[in-house]
Amino acid sequence: MIEWHSFLIYLAAGLLLIAYGIRDELRLRVLIVLSTLVYIAYYFLLPTGPLWDPIFTSVLFVLINFWVLGQIALERTTFRLSEDEKRLYDAFETLTPGQFRRLLTLAKWQVASDPEGTVLTLEDAPSSTLFYVFEGIISVEKKGGRFRLPEGNFVGEVAFVLKRKTSATTVAPEGVRYIEWDSDKLHKLSAKRPALGNALNALLTRDLAKKLNTSYRPDDAMPATRESVELLEAVDA
Repeated sequence: MIEWHSFLIYLAAGLLLIAYGIRDELRLRVLIVLSTLVYIAYYFLLPTGPLWDPIFTSVLFVLINFWVLGQIALERTTFRLSEDEKRLYDAFETLTPGQFRRLLTLAKWQVASDPEGTVLTLEDAPSSTLFYVFEGIISVEKKGGRFRLPEGNFVGEVAFVLKRKTSATTVAPEGVRYIEWDSDKLHKLSAKRPALGNALNALLTRDLAKKLNTSYRPDDAMPATRESVELLEAVDA
């Protein structure tokens, strides 16, 4: 006659079989943890006494899976992001939470402190930084024309994607909040993680499309320049 505790083995094995039939890693690991816990219960309830060696090793498996589950949760949620980071993530809609967190590791949050304005880029000059205007309005000068660029826009994206000199001079007035990334580090990250690179390129495409279709007063709407068209073609390629 089969002892009642023996059914725990069948339950644990059943959970494990179901887990191996699931593609979603989060659900798979949850079922593996449940299966392992049932095995631990079986080892502990044996009539001959607990089997401490398999119990100990099973507990290690549970702890490792809990650690991986935590990493998966961070990849899929905005848990533990600050309010500013969540607000920035909402604007980076082409990226997953995990991809966004990797960008954050390279990001530097800045506040323009120079009363005369902080120069972000100089027209027709090399630039090694990609900027994002988080709060405030910056001034842009290109080929003698001037306009204002509000928050929610990238600066230096043409130089970043096309790897050429910047197309405009941009100045952040005192108090403007912006984020900057080292272009070389971003390129290396994109090469290492192609999915992230594609998502970032898609984000820059949307940024350029928005600029081409938005009017920045007091001057006329931003014209479609050769550089902007080339950038759209480059990130769409």
